[in-house]
Formats: sequence, C-alpha cells, structure tokens
Amino acid sequence: MFREKEIIEAVKTAYSYLFPEKKERRKMLRQLDLPLLAQAVRYRAETPLAYQTTGSAELSLNYQGPELFRQRACPIFHETIQHHSTLIEAMYIRELWLLEDGTFSEVSAVVVHYLTATEKYYTCYRTVRGTVEGKDWSAYDPEDIAEALEDFCKYPFDAEPITLLEV
Repeated sequence: MFREKEIIEAVKTAYSYLFPEKKERRKMLRQLDLPLLAQAVRYRAETPLAYQTTGSAELSLNYQGPELFRQRACPIFHETIQHHSTLIEAMYIRELWLLEDGTFSEVSAVVVHYLTATEKYYTCYRTVRGTVEGKDWSAYDPEDIAEALEDFCKYPFDAEPITLLEV
C-alpha cells in the first residue's frame, strides 16, 4: 500500500537527480503540496497490465494479460515517441510509473485504437524497460516531471479541478 512517507521520499530522491543544485531543488519542492501529492498518487494508483485488448464487436477479443509489476503503481508521466493516425491510431509511448515500493520504473507501451461509427477496438502492450535510478533521470526533462507532479497537486483526483463550496 502506498504510504505518504515513501511517496514523499521517492519524489525528493527523484528531485535530487532532476535538480542537482540544492537551491533550485528546494524552490521546486516548495511548489508541491507533498501531502496532497501523496493523496493524489494513492487515489490514482492502479494495477497496470502487461497486455490488454478490448473491442465492441460480438467476436472481438476481450483479454487482460498478467500484472506488469505485481504491485500497484501510479502513472506519473508519459511521452509519445511516435504517433500515426488514420482510421487506426497507433502510438509508441514512454511512461514513468511510481511503484508502491517507492521506486520509479520506465515502461514502453504500444497502443492501437480503431474507431468507426459502429465498432471500436483497443490494444495496449507494455514492457518494463527498467528502474529509474541516478543518471537515468538525465533522460527526462526536469521541467516536464515537475509540471506533471504540480498537476497532481492542482488536480489530485483524476485531473479534475477541485470545486470549493462556501457554506
């Protein structure tokens, strides 16, 4: 189960690599509401699957493969590497996941969508590329990761703005 302490430590560790200069790291961490971020990560946690396919046609294959990590995880960031779109939309995506054990994992995903007026099909295949540690963080733009985590704080529950009501 995601614990607030582990989530906050994982984010601080990631920021230590993304923002090696102490002053900049402190500034970037101050922009995050860490307890709210932890709550958002717990809320968005899921059990990602290695393979999943669904369709609306009567004989379409509806299948879910094995768990990708064998633990719950939260998608932190994704970046489309390649995209093609006609009647069929195909994407190659790089994803960053925060796992329950406090580690970050990089995942490659191939997603195919087919959508017509009467039918739809969806297939997603994911494979773990590895754990993100130390110098691996240099493959990510620090501003992109910081922006993604700030969005978790702005919209903690499914990226929807919080509605505040005064009583």
